[in-house]
Amino acid sequence: MSSQAIAHRVVADRGSCCGYGTCVEICPEIYQLEGGLVVLTMDIVPPELLERAIEGAESCPQSALVVEPVTG
Repeated sequence: MSSQAIAHRVVADRGSCCGYGTCVEICPEIYQLEGGLVVLTMDIVPPELLERAIEGAESCPQSALVVEPVTG
């Protein structure tokens, strides 16, 4: 089964965020900065944004973002 068929969500650890903003540059539809820290505009990732959401999370130098499959 492809990852596109599985719902994914974004989890942000705002305590680890240092506000670099690389995630926002890559996927502003999901990631925004508010008060210098990441905020999510949505937690469930639309399939058409999954690749960019993952790329944005992986770009975080503090590893404050994770895109994970929704289970159960």
